[in-house]
Amino acid sequence: MTVVAAVARSTRVRPLSAADLLAEAVARAGLWERLAERAHGDPGAVAVLLTPGTSAYGDPVTAVSAALVEHLIDLLHDRGYRDATVGAARCGPDTWLAGPGLPEACRRLGYGGRTPQGNAYRVVDLSEEVGPAGFPDSSVLHGSGLARSWLDAGFRINIAKNSTHPEFGYALCLANLFGVLPQDDKHHHYRARRDGAEVVVDLLRSHPPDFHLIDAVVSSHGCAGSHVGRPLRTETVIAAPDGVLADMVGALLMGVDPVSSPLNARVLSDRGLPDAYRIDGDLTPYQGWRNPPRSLVEAVRRLAPDGRAHRLFSVAAWHVAPGTAVTDPALARLSRLLTSLIRAADANPAAAAALCAVVGAAASASSTVRAWRTGNAKDDLRRRDVSLAVDPDAYTHEDYDRITDLLRPLETVIDALPADAWQMRWQHVGHSILFGCERTVNAPYREFVRRVDISRSISYMTDYLGGRVHVVSRDAQGRPVRQIERNLYLAQPNYLAYYGGPPIDVCKLESVDYGEQRQRISWRTVSSPNGSAEYDDGSVTFLPADGGVRTRIVIRVRQRFTLPLTWQVIRPDTRPKLRDPLVQDSYQRFFTRTLDNFEAQYEGRPYRIGRPWEESDDLEASELPTQRLTEAARMLRTVASQTLTVPTPPGRLGPDGFWHVAPGDLPTRSPLLEEFRESLRPAVAGFWQGLREAAARDRRSRRTP
Repeated sequence: MTVVAAVARSTRVRPLSAADLLAEAVARAGLWERLAERAHGDPGAVAVLLTPGTSAYGDPVTAVSAALVEHLIDLLHDRGYRDATVGAARCGPDTWLAGPGLPEACRRLGYGGRTPQGNAYRVVDLSEEVGPAGFPDSSVLHGSGLARSWLDAGFRINIAKNSTHPEFGYALCLANLFGVLPQDDKHHHYRARRDGAEVVVDLLRSHPPDFHLIDAVVSSHGCAGSHVGRPLRTETVIAAPDGVLADMVGALLMGVDPVSSPLNARVLSDRGLPDAYRIDGDLTPYQGWRNPPRSLVEAVRRLAPDGRAHRLFSVAAWHVAPGTAVTDPALARLSRLLTSLIRAADANPAAAAALCAVVGAAASASSTVRAWRTGNAKDDLRRRDVSLAVDPDAYTHEDYDRITDLLRPLETVIDALPADAWQMRWQHVGHSILFGCERTVNAPYREFVRRVDISRSISYMTDYLGGRVHVVSRDAQGRPVRQIERNLYLAQPNYLAYYGGPPIDVCKLESVDYGEQRQRISWRTVSSPNGSAEYDDGSVTFLPADGGVRTRIVIRVRQRFTLPLTWQVIRPDTRPKLRDPLVQDSYQRFFTRTLDNFEAQYEGRPYRIGRPWEESDDLEASELPTQRLTEAARMLRTVASQTLTVPTPPGRLGPDGFWHVAPGDLPTRSPLLEEFRESLRPAVAGFWQGLREAAARDRRSRRTP
């Protein structure tokens, strides 16, 4: 069946009202035929859910027109579809700037519960009455729910506002889907904790909309049209059964490349366009349309979504109407300043340059902080929730069973290489590195394999940020024997993060063998979502040593990672005297710590880096830098008052003018110094404890079999 994307436009020769544009677009795109197919002759039995994008603060310029939605409800009623519900797809920083709430925001936008023709409809909050959605374990949304109104709807219509976006470039149907997800704090749960593109991909796979509309009657353009309304009458309505196709048409009308948005590019790469489609309408770009400056878009993208700076920008860039209650006065002032600068940037090149410079400086600072944490404060980094990123059904059991035979020639070469004092072997072969290492630990073999799950070996490796495992088959005891896994590590070596080196992100097929005298996991790389690796194949083997009294761990890998652009220019592969010491040092560090992690897993000691994400929208999970600034100001006032207080000397002043000190009298100590000393005590104790543990690990790692 050919999918039609209809573009209905009002022109001077053929002027049309918004209602006429809507009626024409949905008819040409085949809405009524698709509804009839779903209804099976009984329109009254189909519950239609409309999900228009709504502004957190009731700004009609950045929200879908309520009049347009109500006219669509009237069209549905005329054809017998009387069970129509508006599910408010709310996007905005309600968590931090106390917006009017959904009911009041909908009233401000014009949703009164009854259309001009007298047809009644309900308005529901898609963050309420959430039920299990059944996302598979390969999904980044596994364990998440969706509103019952979305799950139970017989036909879903996704309605997006035609607007620009400071990070994506444009935000249409796919971006509007963030609003149908239940968590109030969209940024925390669907942009920072998870990759936003993966969230949309998995939602489309499991519970997609059935039809898509773009309200471009009055659009919002400029630097941040989705955040700060800048109206432009474009007199257009776009309709299509496929959201990717609808967004492509919308982007072309804006005069931008449809894949310039990382969100749309990822969904387009994953799903593609319909096999057969047709564009019915004129694609002449809008007159007077202004897209965000490329430098601004690139600067915002450099702000890591899981960082404070990105969150601060995403919240403060929203226009807040005067008189709106706020929970953070400092953030409200910042919001007024930033939105004023955004408005000025749309008309003033100097203001646009200033905006890009400010965001660019924040991005550079954010990147530097993240790079420093990568090497020096790994526990401050956030772990990542990711999807599997590959289709498990694309591989057969034979693909897993061949892994061991594919690795055997490489392992033969690795075992023949000379070992250094750390029992490590390595050699460059064809731009990749063959590496092997081993360690014998003082742990009985049977107890070791009981405590250390061989199938989870990838997650024991150092600098592991997170991942997802999908078990394909298990043995009679329920243990995984074939599985596919995606895993993320910090940039390797860590200092490459200063040069823009991305985290290592690889998807692997894995085969696990549970022998009586040997346990082994073997893997081969099938994809790298961020292009960070060409090869990351290898194996981990557990063997009994000294008759099973101890355990021998053997690791063999073939790796080839993508270097940052700066290092590609240097071309270290042509300079062996520079390359070899760097490679030897980085591999020695990585795998020594990895072997330490295997021991820590056996001993029950913590070894994971990073912090997990909180499940709830609590203060700690959503904390913003402005709140810390407010707290810092209060602390400085307290410190100043305590510091300026003159300590009371011991004893008492006698009538003779002398101070009389009795045994046991002590001078009054500064409460500030006392507080500082008490707060420092656990840090000092923890330092010495950590030093003792590190020394013990070093002694164990130097032992030879």
